[in-house]
Amino acid sequence: MAVTWHKLAFEEDVIKETFMSGKGDLIYASAPGVAARLPIGTDDFILVVATDVPAWETPASASAHVLSTSGGGAVHTAADGAVDFNLNIATDMRFMNIDEEANLPTVGVALGQVVYCVAEESLHICDSAS
Repeated sequence: MAVTWHKLAFEEDVIKETFMSGKGDLIYASAPGVAARLPIGTDDFILVVATDVPAWETPASASAHVLSTSGGGAVHTAADGAVDFNLNIATDMRFMNIDEEANLPTVGVALGQVVYCVAEESLHICDSAS
């Protein structure tokens, strides 16, 4: 039988369970070597960083997107829910998630809408909408 060893931590080197006072609390470093607790946020809030500290925030509502080319070219405005990338790199994109391909939406779909299917780990784009 092999001998194995596990290093034990001293009490002052661990974060005790009592530090967390509620279900869903998060631990973050408020300064080097200093643990802080962020209580669970309100339903539908998103986690953001505000001046190097995590915080909960109400997500922005959907609105028209205004995009411009990096070279200072023409400005493009797309309607709510639509984005004109004009061949620019897209960042921070959000997709509708569905469990499986059988649940791909058939109504209320926009041409070019992207859906991510979790079970198949695949992206789908709407190429015709009625």
